[in-house]
Amino acid sequence: MMEQSLGEKYSLFVNILIFIFPIVFISFQVLGDLVLFILAMIGIFISISRRLSPFNIKEIKVFSYLTLGYFTAVCSSVIYSGQAAELAHYIPRDLHFLFAPFIALALYKAEINRDYLIVGAKISLLILGGIIIFYFPNRFYSISGFDYGSGRNTGFMNAGVFGNLSVMLFFIVLSFSQHEPLKHKVFSFIALLFGFLAILGSGTRGAWLSFLFLLGIYLYFVFKQQKKLFNRSKIFIVLIIVGFISVVSINQSINDRVSLAYVQVTNFLAGDEAPTSVGIRLGMYTKAIENIEDVPFFSGHGYRTSNITLFFNDSSRMGKIGVGFNHLHNAYLTNYYNGGILLLGALLLVLFVPLILFLKANSLNRANPVFIAGALLTVGYASFGMVNILLGDTYMNGFYVFFLAFFLLLTNKSFKASEF
Repeated sequence: MMEQSLGEKYSLFVNILIFIFPIVFISFQVLGDLVLFILAMIGIFISISRRLSPFNIKEIKVFSYLTLGYFTAVCSSVIYSGQAAELAHYIPRDLHFLFAPFIALALYKAEINRDYLIVGAKISLLILGGIIIFYFPNRFYSISGFDYGSGRNTGFMNAGVFGNLSVMLFFIVLSFSQHEPLKHKVFSFIALLFGFLAILGSGTRGAWLSFLFLLGIYLYFVFKQQKKLFNRSKIFIVLIIVGFISVVSINQSINDRVSLAYVQVTNFLAGDEAPTSVGIRLGMYTKAIENIEDVPFFSGHGYRTSNITLFFNDSSRMGKIGVGFNHLHNAYLTNYYNGGILLLGALLLVLFVPLILFLKANSLNRANPVFIAGALLTVGYASFGMVNILLGDTYMNGFYVFFLAFFLLLTNKSFKASEF
């Protein structure tokens, strides 16, 4: 009885941490890292005291090998860079992957209630939308020297990361909302509305493109459910989405940024080398692809060396700007330049092996939102990497490790339950 009571208290404590994480990780990142640290320490304690290895537990084995493998590949590229001491301060950004197996072990030993996570995610969307609402009324003047005129004020977080993680939370909440009772749907709708505002307000065109891409993937999952989802529910979902898209179409700020991107792409293709935001990205992609044969196939040039390798001797305007970045605004090219096929392969594995598992689970049970949310998580991250750095940012790393551990664990537990 005592052991059962301790187990219930432990599960409640872990579920509270699960509830807190999405609320604090984006808005108060230090507290989010504290949640992950607590889970990691719990997992290490369980591993030592009970002689349990996360690499031997079926439900979290794949996750553990993938995350540790990615961390090992990053460390190898750091060592090969020849600047291991100088680059050591970048490693803490990737420690999430080192401790990921123990975070998963802490979750594994608890009776997880996924409702805690979903409510936390909804509150997080309200906060993110609130940040945009707070800053935007002041966008035409400054307070205490802080410029509110850029229209991309997202608190203390980089606007691109803010937009990307808002997209992920939006679709996680949306995935679970279709099976909720009406009173919960109302809360979900309000949270999604705030989340949509956060995505738009971030001003991040890459996040907008990922939103549209994930929207198509989500609709595919919804309509594959066939009779398991009532037609009126499908119509309700479509009306919500059409409403959101209508808001986008009449928003002048969005239209201006989309038009600007089109002009910059056209100018670049016409030979204009002006260092615009789109032109810089396209210039990096072009030069990286043209010189890709010079990259050591297995090891790459070393961690955080992609831009130095490409632009160090480039005296053009593009070269002077390009060398100032530490990535190529494309996760796949950057990883290949930094760590060769080893680092690029580790990135692809940590993205697409879970995706295959989620798709397999979805094919057996179309209605389970865990499988849909997991698939959208991996596909979403894969899309973010097309136009920016991916697993090199503290926010992006911690978010992915936590949610991937959560969804993979629930997916594997559902498979185990179906065996009995």
